[in-house]
Amino acid sequence: MKLKLIQKHSETLIRSLFWCWTAAIWIGSLMPMSAPSVENGDKFQHFIGYGVLALLAQLIWKQPAKMWLFASLMGVAVEFAQALTPHRSFDTHDMLANSMGAIFGVLLGMIITHQRATQ
Repeated sequence: MKLKLIQKHSETLIRSLFWCWTAAIWIGSLMPMSAPSVENGDKFQHFIGYGVLALLAQLIWKQPAKMWLFASLMGVAVEFAQALTPHRSFDTHDMLANSMGAIFGVLLGMIITHQRATQ
């Protein structure tokens, strides 16, 4: 009984983190910002941001291909939205970094889910 209660709270926390992370990506991606201090340094941020997004999605819905597609398409949508703002720009390299991060996040989520199942 106690374990089920902990699992339920854990699922609720992960869902909350997922929606907060999704909102943070959208807000952070559309706000004005200064140029990165290192050329292409923002690619690491894209990789991590979409990796965490895909990880959280995979832990919730456990559908690897769909979660990768969701995170990758969100990254594409964000880039198109940035093209419509005066202070941000469209970058296909950002989309690639987003998709690579999403692959990593989904794989990590699959590992975590598998380890939980075998315990």
